[in-house]
Amino acid sequence: MNEILISLQILILLGIGCIFLLRNYLFSYSSGKGKNLATKEDIEEITRKVEDVKSVYVAEIERLKMDLSLLARKHNILLDEKIRVFKKLQKRLVDFKKYCEAALGSYGERSEFHPNLEVLSKRIEKTTLRHLTALHNIEQEDFIFLSKKSRSILSKLHDSCSIMCSMEIAVHGEETGTVMALSTIPVYESAIINIDNCLESLYEELEFPENKK
Repeated sequence: MNEILISLQILILLGIGCIFLLRNYLFSYSSGKGKNLATKEDIEEITRKVEDVKSVYVAEIERLKMDLSLLARKHNILLDEKIRVFKKLQKRLVDFKKYCEAALGSYGERSEFHPNLEVLSKRIEKTTLRHLTALHNIEQEDFIFLSKKSRSILSKLHDSCSIMCSMEIAVHGEETGTVMALSTIPVYESAIINIDNCLESLYEELEFPENKK
C-alpha cells in the first residue's frame, strides 16, 4: 500500500513537473511567435513607408523633369525669336554701314572696297534718315524680343547718328564745297565704328551658352 502511495506521489510530482515544463515551453513558443509576428509587421510598415516616400520622390522628379522641359522649350522659342530679330537688325545695320562707306567714297579718299554713292546697290537706302527709320520700325515691331540693353544699344546708335540727318540735308541742299565735303568724312567714319559696335553688342545680347563665362 505504501509503495502504491509513493508511486502515486511520484507520478503526481512527475505530472506537475511535465505540466510546468509544458507551460514554460508554450509560453516561450508564444512569446517567440509574437516577436516574429511583431517583427514581420514592423518590416511591412517600414517597407510601406519607404514605398510611399519613393513614390513621392519619383513623382517630384517627374514634375521637375516636366518643368525643365517646358523651360527649355520656352528658352529655345525665345532664342529663336531673338535670332530672327537680330538677323533683321543685322541686315539693316550692314546696309547702313555700306551706305556710310559709299558716302565716304563720294566725299573722301577711299579704296576700291568703298564705292561711291553712284554705284551703291539700288536696294540700299541712300539717306541716314531712312536707315534710322527702318531700324526704329524693327525695334517697335519686335519690342518684346529685345532686351532693355539691346534697346539701349540701338538708342545710342540713333543718337550718335542723328546729327548725320541734318548734315546730309545741308550737304544736298546747296552747292557742296570742298570744306563741307571734307567735314562729312569723320562723321561717316564715326558712324561706321558705331554700327560695328552695335552689331557686336547685339550679338552678345543673344547670350549663346558658349559665350557665357
